[in-house]
Amino acid sequence: IRLALQTNAGMPEYVLHRAHEVMAERGIKDASKVGIYGLTYKENVDDMRESPTLQLLESQERHLAQGLKVYDPFIAKDVVKNQYHDIDAFLAEVDTVVVMVKHTEIRENVDKLVGKVVLDCHNICNLSGVYHL
Repeated sequence: IRLALQTNAGMPEYVLHRAHEVMAERGIKDASKVGIYGLTYKENVDDMRESPTLQLLESQERHLAQGLKVYDPFIAKDVVKNQYHDIDAFLAEVDTVVVMVKHTEIRENVDKLVGKVVLDCHNICNLSGVYHL
């Protein structure tokens, strides 16, 4: 159990590392064009306790340029900087999407990710060229 907890605790750092790798591979330098999809701790709930995304954003404050954009359909009020409340507005502002939560909404709108650089942390996108952990 301890190993599993350490693995889960380290996951936001690993996702951030993987996002950096993808950005470097694709020549992406502008973090303000990177979007994080999902703020909750699991799909289809509005609970952010122990949210991997919040942990990633705290880590990002130390490691990455400011400006990552964030969207979650279940979080109605602003809880982080650069938070969006509409999937289309969010996607219009980003070139890269990191799928942190597998909400039904994103699974039903995978087609909206066509043309984006996607890091899919949950293996829900069947588009070609999608990056995985």
